[in-house]
Amino acid sequence: MSMKKFLSLIVLVAATATGQTAAADDVAAEFTRHKHLVEHITSQGCAYCPWGDHVLELLAQMRTDIARVSIHNNLNASDQFRTFKADALGQLLGYNAMPEAAFDRTPYQGVFMQVVSIQPEYALDKAQALSDLLDTNITTPVLADVVIDADYDEATRQLTVTVSGDVKSNFFSTFGTAANATGLTVYLTEDSLVAWQQDGSTRVEDFVHNNVFRETMTNYKGDALKWNVDKTHYENQYTYTLKTAWVPENMTVVAFVHLSTATQPLQPVVNCQTLAISDLLPQPIPPVPGDVTQDGLVDIADVNAVVNIMLGKATQTVAADVTGEGTVDIADVNAVINVMLGKR
Repeated sequence: MSMKKFLSLIVLVAATATGQTAAADDVAAEFTRHKHLVEHITSQGCAYCPWGDHVLELLAQMRTDIARVSIHNNLNASDQFRTFKADALGQLLGYNAMPEAAFDRTPYQGVFMQVVSIQPEYALDKAQALSDLLDTNITTPVLADVVIDADYDEATRQLTVTVSGDVKSNFFSTFGTAANATGLTVYLTEDSLVAWQQDGSTRVEDFVHNNVFRETMTNYKGDALKWNVDKTHYENQYTYTLKTAWVPENMTVVAFVHLSTATQPLQPVVNCQTLAISDLLPQPIPPVPGDVTQDGLVDIADVNAVVNIMLGKATQTVAADVTGEGTVDIADVNAVINVMLGKR
């Protein structure tokens, strides 16, 4: 049976383009962007990439609105996280060196990819500068919702993702012809991957790689939004079977709406949202003190279970050691009775 848990992450976002007068229905609802997309080009063979990782980790600690995707390409060695789609994304983003990152696919001072590495002693200042860049440079109006609904089947490892949202009434008038080719891209990333990494002149064998790009559920350039008749709402659905080597608990869905990718340079990200696949998995039930039989109740059956362990008729369990003393004895019987009587 499929273990299902639906989670909707809804971002209601709107902004008015500079110099434009918003329609009356937009004035009452003005919201901020939910996530900033950070597409980070990196490699295991890149000696300076750990510095870039550190800067972006500091940035994520400064703010909660970062959706980071680490896209691995080969450099100086074969990268075990590099894929053909990762190569294609690297070419699409047009990086010149490693490590570099695009921020909401928006150029800053004429430069699309920003260098993110710096000596560790200056890393905090660099992260602050990138945070300031996000606050001052990202001016694309946020006129579209991003809602992620997902279902994960543990038995088949099939992930179903629906991304949908409304757009504001001035969406098409604000973005003009680019709005007609608006796209949706959905990434899958994975954290806590322990593997080698070149760090300066040292090869670190147990480096922890996070936010690693694994796959796109869409075309790597994005898919066209599937509109309703009035073009006020879109809804795209995808399914993908996770590879057996991937750990769902460590994976994230990153979905973002962006203007046309048909031409270079890439057009800006309108809005971005994330969903941790761990939120779709059954959550463990906290143990109930005194529930030796693990049936969710504390009753005479639990007393009998403790007595049977004391008499050697059953194997000792952690739950039976109610007092936490390491042994199961009369003190544990009394503890269970006290729980039953509401005294503990």
